[in-house]
Amino acid sequence: MSAFKAANPDAVFEDFIRWHSPGDWENDGSEANDEWPPRGKLSQRMSGPGNSWRKIWNDAPSLPAYEQKPLLDPNREGEKILHYLETVRPHQLLEQMVCTAFRASADTLHQTNFGSLKQMTTKMDQLYHTMASTLRPLQANLLSGNSEKIEDLKRLCVALEHVEKLLTLAASLRHKFIQAPRVYEAIFSDYYDFYLPNMGKGSADVDIQKEFDLKLQLRLNERLVVSNMFTPPTANQSWRKVLSMGNLLNGHEPILRQIVFSKRDSGSDCHYAVSTRGGPHMDDQQEIETYRMYVCGTSNDLRIALCVTSYD
Repeated sequence: MSAFKAANPDAVFEDFIRWHSPGDWENDGSEANDEWPPRGKLSQRMSGPGNSWRKIWNDAPSLPAYEQKPLLDPNREGEKILHYLETVRPHQLLEQMVCTAFRASADTLHQTNFGSLKQMTTKMDQLYHTMASTLRPLQANLLSGNSEKIEDLKRLCVALEHVEKLLTLAASLRHKFIQAPRVYEAIFSDYYDFYLPNMGKGSADVDIQKEFDLKLQLRLNERLVVSNMFTPPTANQSWRKVLSMGNLLNGHEPILRQIVFSKRDSGSDCHYAVSTRGGPHMDDQQEIETYRMYVCGTSNDLRIALCVTSYD
């Protein structure tokens, strides 16, 4: 307000509100934009008796920003941060890192475009609610020595894993059938109904291989979308199985393949795993997904992305 007064010596409170908070200025419906002062009035929030905004405006001196006293002392605030990092207990820092990691992971998933699939919207909302309730004790530093909360964190990891798998499929289907939304919605719903009963289990206990019985009557434009995914055979094309890799449609090759390789290791065999000798809290047979490779290939190019997970 002080800087606004300095830059606009003849300004009144209404001028500041129109610039700083346009939602608190109600026009009278006039179409003329060149009239001055503009016709209208303050909102009820800004025009009520004893309004704090108007009181601050009346008390604020006319000073440019460079002449005003800083709201914060940067040196002092920096020293506070360094002091906190020097004195924070390790388990408290770990709790904050866990909260940040979960939120960042969920927000990354949330940015994935999966179309108008209501099941995924519901699952993402449920994930955020689960995170909020599970991570609240960590944010309040109430986790120390509480094994029950540790189990809650493990269940949250499982929930995040299942949402990630569903989201990967949803995004992939949408990308392939973006011009036929009814098709990818039907395929995803069929898979979702099969996968939902297994979402309470860990990935090692879930077998997602299934022959689906879905029969969907395709419309003309949807048939074209499906057929365009497969290139027509050429005269010099070889039909050897070693080249086809399966997935043929009436002898036609798909124009694009997406393949995911994953590898599971026991905790004791992992390069990053801590020693578990004599440790009662670690099962030597516990398995985690340590490697995941995404392969996307056509007849002319091949793209590979590798994800490696460490276990600590």
